[in-house]
Amino acid sequence: MIPYILYTALILSASLIFYKLLLQKETFFQMNRLFLIACMVIAFILPVIHIPQQMSFRNAITEVHTNNIEILTNQNPGNNADNKMHATVDVPLKSNNTINLDKAKQWIMFLYWFGVAIFGLNFLMQAILLLYKAWSRPTIKDGKFRIVEITGDKAPCSFGNNIFINPEKYDWETYNQVLLHEKIHIEQKHTIDLILAEIVIVFQWFNPFAWQWRKELENNLEYFTDDKLLQYDAIKKESYQLSLLKVAAPHFPLSLTTNYNQSLLKKRLLMMNAKKSNMHTAWKYFFLLPLMVLFASLFNEPIVKSQTATPKPIVKANPKVETEIKTEGNWFATIKGDKINFQFKNDDDKSSYNGNSFLLSEFSNLPRDKRGTFTLAREAGIMEFTGKFDGDKGMGEYKFTPDKGYSGLMNKEGIELKDEWRCNVFLFCKRKTILCTNAKAAGLYRPGQG
Repeated sequence: MIPYILYTALILSASLIFYKLLLQKETFFQMNRLFLIACMVIAFILPVIHIPQQMSFRNAITEVHTNNIEILTNQNPGNNADNKMHATVDVPLKSNNTINLDKAKQWIMFLYWFGVAIFGLNFLMQAILLLYKAWSRPTIKDGKFRIVEITGDKAPCSFGNNIFINPEKYDWETYNQVLLHEKIHIEQKHTIDLILAEIVIVFQWFNPFAWQWRKELENNLEYFTDDKLLQYDAIKKESYQLSLLKVAAPHFPLSLTTNYNQSLLKKRLLMMNAKKSNMHTAWKYFFLLPLMVLFASLFNEPIVKSQTATPKPIVKANPKVETEIKTEGNWFATIKGDKINFQFKNDDDKSSYNGNSFLLSEFSNLPRDKRGTFTLAREAGIMEFTGKFDGDKGMGEYKFTPDKGYSGLMNKEGIELKDEWRCNVFLFCKRKTILCTNAKAAGLYRPGQG
């Protein structure tokens, strides 16, 4: 969840920087509006989209990391006993670090959802308050518009199809211009833009770029409405600009409303007098596509990773016959402390495997001074040993019997195991996890590599 939230914040922040650098001063107000809305939606959708593996930079990074691990493994084979000793030391430290990291994540998520709850409640309270004012104050019906009379020195604003205005404050000409301005807001459904911006604030309350995003969206809506209004023949630019100055008020409406007067009055006046952008500059908008593709290639999961993992691509290093433990052969063992170190040899004596250690407690009734049988069970099957121990040393024959149920489980994972491979898994994979058995079955653990 945390990576998704941060990825969304990154997309939104980058898009805002893109907008301020290239598009903010353009007079393509409708295109800017579409850009701002589209980026809000993309920021929340793009992180969950899986892309083709060929487009993903993450795939290349993963391959390099895997190759480095394989090189280090091949250069430092060691024996299993040494590796187990290191594992015994490292695991507790990793566990403590993991616990601390999990606690930190839990606190971060708690603080995040607490903020979401606070800002979500604020959003609902604003909407409820506006609806209460809309239906509790005196109203004049003007077609599909509802003109709600308010009192006090508050700036005119609109929400949905409601126009909030104090008619006693303005002369007739200014009053009509205010109404026409707010009607344009309603006809263009600018309330939807502001609601989307508020939702973004709710889930990105920690991101200063999200707050700035809402401000830029509000500014562009005012520029757009001013431009639309000045297209009427009956509206003179000088008269309208004078009306803006008359309407200036120290009290501002709620953030969910589109309002006639904002603190951006100076910017609106400058934008009305700015030179119209040339269509030749519209190419800037197309740079958004490669920007989003870059984000997707860097951070999105490739399609192959979103599906059930099949180790078939890993099995490209097919085990060689001379490195496989046969299902039958001879064994030699030495007891050292609480462990038994086994050495396995095939009948043809072509291969030997040293350093396969097992806990002495895993065996019961070891045959001492006389020949007998003892077994060791694993998920992959049962290893039956026949022979005897003289003191701390023993020798005899072994036979591996695979477990059919385990074979079915591995087949579901897309791996078809030979009996020799199951024997390898039996000896070198002792953790009862599909991931571990997959790795051993695919030949990633070779005898003598630890």
